[in-house]
Amino acid sequence: MFAARRALRPREILQEAYLTKLVPWHLHGSRQDKTLHARLSEDIARNRENSRFFRTAAGTFFLRRLMSDLTLPERDRTEYFAPPRRKELAKNAVLALEMDAASGRGGVSSVPAALIVRLLREGRYRYLSYPEIAAARKVAAVHSFLIVYRHEQVLSFRTGKFFPAADPLYGRRSVGIGGAVFAPDVDMLFESLVGIVANGISELCYGVGLPRRLAERARYNNEVRPWLGVHYRRTGDAAPILHVVMGYPCPADFTPAKAALSLNDIRWVDAGNPGNNVEDYDPTSRHLFIGGLIRKFIKQGGAP
Repeated sequence: MFAARRALRPREILQEAYLTKLVPWHLHGSRQDKTLHARLSEDIARNRENSRFFRTAAGTFFLRRLMSDLTLPERDRTEYFAPPRRKELAKNAVLALEMDAASGRGGVSSVPAALIVRLLREGRYRYLSYPEIAAARKVAAVHSFLIVYRHEQVLSFRTGKFFPAADPLYGRRSVGIGGAVFAPDVDMLFESLVGIVANGISELCYGVGLPRRLAERARYNNEVRPWLGVHYRRTGDAAPILHVVMGYPCPADFTPAKAALSLNDIRWVDAGNPGNNVEDYDPTSRHLFIGGLIRKFIKQGGAP
């Protein structure tokens, strides 16, 4: 715990963190205070009253759980509201990336990982509800789609009745663990592609019981890398989905097992050929298998 129980500026927070050896090993950069300032501001902007932090003045931050501590000075318990930079997010708003409609086989098309990264860095994304995404032009709801692989095999499963019906994976067999990406998925301490990587790793923990130590190693050792996007144009009034396909090399000391009611019949299948039941898979998995893309990325060592 920090020695100082008072509101601090980012540079002071880092000084206290170094004194108490709380700075994570992966945090680096010549101006870490500016990075921390930006991440704290983003967290407050996204989560509002649900953020763990609040401002007591411009550029000064404190822990929200201490707002009710009457032993602290009133100035450290009074929230300062910075001028709004963006509209407040709607409840359950999902990350939506601006992009053209899918035009590939069966309404499914590949999107290069480099293009997804560029669009995110250019700020060409919003947080919208599914009805808003369905009504808007040239946007797609972003879902993580994390493939666990070991040598020439990939982990597959069948989605259960507790899987979200809004996902194209619903009711099908799949090789991608993940889900819709929301604003709170943004990790303050590492670059997670606006929360996409962090969401996929969290889903691994929830879905197949990835231990915390391995999850942290996956985050900070860059073990989860984007391969490509698969843009799925939904029919009718449903929102289009962009599955950001990522790969995770399964550690030798971890055995994936069912840890959520939404996953059933977990098994390893050949990365290039799932057998005679490829039509039983969801559209994204079929697209990856038929195009030989999974085996291609595994052989490249996970490089996009």
